Amino acid sequence: MKKTFINPFLVAFLFGILGLHLVREFNARRLTAPPALVEVPDWELTSHENKPFGSKDLKGKVVITSFFFTRCPTICPKMTQSMLEVQKRFTKLKDKSAFLTITIDPEFDTPEVLSDFRLKYDTNWTYLTGAKKDILSVVEGKMKLPMGDGHHVAELVLFDQVGDLRGKFGTDPTSLAALERAAKHLIDNP
Repeated sequence: MKKTFINPFLVAFLFGILGLHLVREFNARRLTAPPALVEVPDWELTSHENKPFGSKDLKGKVVITSFFFTRCPTICPKMTQSMLEVQKRFTKLKDKSAFLTITIDPEFDTPEVLSDFRLKYDTNWTYLTGAKKDILSVVEGKMKLPMGDGHHVAELVLFDQVGDLRGKFGTDPTSLAALERAAKHLIDNP
């Protein structure tokens, strides 16, 4: 009886190929976005360029948004840094994505203050302000996000191509990766 020699490298190679296919299939199934949590009506505020800017300017784009105020010494710098990090991941998708920051301190954060902040921290997305009542109307009334008494969403918020709120994500690496996957899924599956 002839003994057959099985090459262990060939077996390892075949198992490796099978494993790669299984991992790719698992990742493809995992790449999803949350369902619409809030259907957000049209809205408009004022940009750092002191021009009207709103949901109509964002139609067709996946939007990642943060909420902050320029005098915030605690979580806001981390939010800005997280936005910069995520925006770098979307460099090749900038025609299909947009980044926004909405102030919760419009009495201080005028278009000029926001424009200076944008330049100082080398961010290149749109900053929004407006009358306090208008920001409350947009953020709390239309987006259904908390903003009262100086509190605000300490997460990055994802909106789909029609402007509906799809999810809130933390600033830790795992949450930022989940945000990136969800946003890219929306881009690939409008």
